[in-house]
Amino acid sequence: MYSHLSDSQKEILNYDAGCVVVKACPGSGKTYSVAARMSKLLAQKKFRHKGIAALSFTNVACEEIADKLIVDFDVKQKIGYPHFLGTLDSFINQYIFMPYGHLVMGCKQRPELVGEPYSTWSINRYERDPHQYFDKTTFDLNDNLIMIAPHQAFHFKWIYLNKSGEINGNIQNIINSKNDLFKVGYANQSDANYIALKILQKYPLVAQNIANQFEYFIIDEAQDTNDIQMGIIDALNNSGAGNFMLIGDRDQSIFEWNNARPELFDEKYNQWGKIELNENRRSSENICRFINFLSSFDRIKAVTKSIATYDYVPSIVGYKPEKKKRGTQNWIVTPEESKSSFDKIMCLFCATCEENGIEINKDNVAILYRGQSKSQFLGVQRDKFEFSSNPWLPNNYHVKDIVKGKHLYENGEFKEGYRLLEKGIIEAINKPKNNTFYCTNSFIQLLIDNNGIKEHRDNLFELIELMPTTKKKTLNEWINETNTLFSKFKIKFQIEIDNGNIQIDELFGNNMNHGDVHPFYFGTVHSAKGKTFEAVLLLLGKKAGMNYVNMLSRDFSTLKPAYQEELRIVYVGMTRPRKVLMLAVPEDDVNEWKTKLN
Repeated sequence: MYSHLSDSQKEILNYDAGCVVVKACPGSGKTYSVAARMSKLLAQKKFRHKGIAALSFTNVACEEIADKLIVDFDVKQKIGYPHFLGTLDSFINQYIFMPYGHLVMGCKQRPELVGEPYSTWSINRYERDPHQYFDKTTFDLNDNLIMIAPHQAFHFKWIYLNKSGEINGNIQNIINSKNDLFKVGYANQSDANYIALKILQKYPLVAQNIANQFEYFIIDEAQDTNDIQMGIIDALNNSGAGNFMLIGDRDQSIFEWNNARPELFDEKYNQWGKIELNENRRSSENICRFINFLSSFDRIKAVTKSIATYDYVPSIVGYKPEKKKRGTQNWIVTPEESKSSFDKIMCLFCATCEENGIEINKDNVAILYRGQSKSQFLGVQRDKFEFSSNPWLPNNYHVKDIVKGKHLYENGEFKEGYRLLEKGIIEAINKPKNNTFYCTNSFIQLLIDNNGIKEHRDNLFELIELMPTTKKKTLNEWINETNTLFSKFKIKFQIEIDNGNIQIDELFGNNMNHGDVHPFYFGTVHSAKGKTFEAVLLLLGKKAGMNYVNMLSRDFSTLKPAYQEELRIVYVGMTRPRKVLMLAVPEDDVNEWKTKLN
């Protein structure tokens, strides 16, 4: 069962006790190795009241581990008590935040998680209501309020201290608002992690109790941990949890917007035992050599025989970026000309796929880009409406949930569409009577308990089916039609009509990754992290502040953290394909890219 593992993978398989960090290159089979180690522990040890906690950062990664346990290692037992297989956040919620959060928050009842991924946050009573920023902020290790949303989401410039050394009034208002909402029992996921660390610090017996419940901790994608999460790991380790395995690739840490700090992974790598996985089972040797300049590994070896010797050499092609004459509004290269030049590259890429026998579908082929601004080349323009020209009115954010939910539902994303519609409709009914009303999951459950699940859903579907289609309609058109149909229920939807003359398909276009738009997968590099394709076209532009070619010419260690992350994002995009990799860059940057990567 384990004979085909590499020597390094067998080190993971046979690692028994203590703390170790596994540094893994792209495509090295780290998830497979995690499943192998779990399967051996489950087979050889008798777990009665003390189990294995296998944690990752996404549900998809956890499902992949569970699948490999069954398919590859014939583990027939369900991974339940005394074990835990799930996300790091869900572990923190289940064992720390939910049972003990009230001790720190000052609420009288069990706390409730709000904001994404649990529900959209919609309390916004007036234009500059600090409550609206509850899901966009949290606290750091030093109890300072920090942003977890782009700066454009705030109505003020984020400068923490004013000239007198006092906290900026806008920020202080948000701090006060968050503390008030904590007392109600609300917390976003980042808040839950912060509060969980406070619990472990204030009540060390909680940490000791968790340490006594789990013999082994295995944490995948550990390069994405932030200060708070690593603080929780340290608290458990210091309280008796002595067997930790952290697995990750610091070169793929691309979530600093969520305060992830890859240097925390590096620190543990230097402090604890070390295992290195430098064999790439995904990509060809040509791709491995091409990406080596951006890797912290001395060398990444391609080892899958059917792929390693694939002869396609990664290519770099140039397109014309849009450009205005300096100091004027006159175009030198229009947006249409720029898109046309990229269309030619896209045709070349698709032809290359066909020449290499790669069927163009969403599993095999991807066009990835850095940031939503390049989505316009794929016919998606959602990004420019996100913060400017906002059509959503204060205390009416439920309207966005309803329109987006209907759009998703019509495009086959039934579960997420229903979730948004359910919450939005309940708020539309209740907000006119109470402008601070927020539809929580517990409120939905209360309705179901009182009315029964059938009546609850029948009532919702009566309204959902009455709504007109969102296809080929502007937001204003859809709102007007819906208000006419809903007038008998005395429900009225309101938006900023001056900003509502936009196609709904365009407004929520980022959610349209289906065959009607393009036959291949398209999206940001972040959206494709962890995915594998046969062929990838990576679209890059020029960065404000420091262009990519300037970053490439500097020593990586001397770059600012934000620029280091930019290059890691490029690296993640380039490590997705097995056979074909093509980079599309501004035409005057082509030679610099070729010099560095060829």
